[in-house]
Amino acid sequence: MKISYLGPIGTYCYEACNLYNKDNDFEMIPAKTITEAIELLRSNDVGKAIVPIENSIKGTVIETLDNIIENEELFIKEEIMLDIDHYLLGHNLNKEKKLYSHAQALGQCKRYIKDKLKDYEIVEVESTAKASEIVNNSKSGICIANKACAKLYNLEVLDEKIQDRSNNKTRFFVLAKDNYHKNSRVKVSIVFSTNNSPGALYQILGLLNTFEINMSKIESRPSEKKLGDYLFWIDVEINELNEKTNVFFEILKGKCSYFRILGFY
Repeated sequence: MKISYLGPIGTYCYEACNLYNKDNDFEMIPAKTITEAIELLRSNDVGKAIVPIENSIKGTVIETLDNIIENEELFIKEEIMLDIDHYLLGHNLNKEKKLYSHAQALGQCKRYIKDKLKDYEIVEVESTAKASEIVNNSKSGICIANKACAKLYNLEVLDEKIQDRSNNKTRFFVLAKDNYHKNSRVKVSIVFSTNNSPGALYQILGLLNTFEINMSKIESRPSEKKLGDYLFWIDVEINELNEKTNVFFEILKGKCSYFRILGFY
């Protein structure tokens, strides 16, 4: 089976993919963007896709969120948590004053950039590995990437662990087209919209308290239908799938104008 990921070789998504593929069961296919990685899955060119969904500093990766919401044939199969340490890489700090990296990495190192690299022109590229490739090929400028990119792209480590917070983690989703899951303790991602009535969202969230279900995340996104109309994404944790939790899902669905379970994982 093939599995796509946000490439090229050396990205944090590549690291997450390697963790998932530790037994080398998959052929790993790099994609230029998150959307491309998901499109490879949608077109059946790969059987699974690994994409970033959330960072502990910069929050949700909107491109991933919107792609999952828009494509109803996709399901979340697993999540991968990866510790993120950012490194400043390059050949020489005194050369061309350009700093390359992905938008998420730049945001996670905002304080460092402001304090030490304020004279540098910031250039956003599609991945940290791509930033490393550009710096290696041009022999000028610097980049923010992971330590593995130093070896992969023959760059010097100019500074290490430059992220604003030490407890920096990124959450990745493993996506597939089947919704098979084991009947055990799981996390469930749900997307829904409420009926247009007073207290509709309050009533829905009140069900979590009634059924003693923990919600670990809530996110809203425009429905793209009209101004002020939103979709809500929630992650909830359940001990097991049983009659009680099935009743919860049925009642929740009945209170929504749109309801979809994105995956059990």
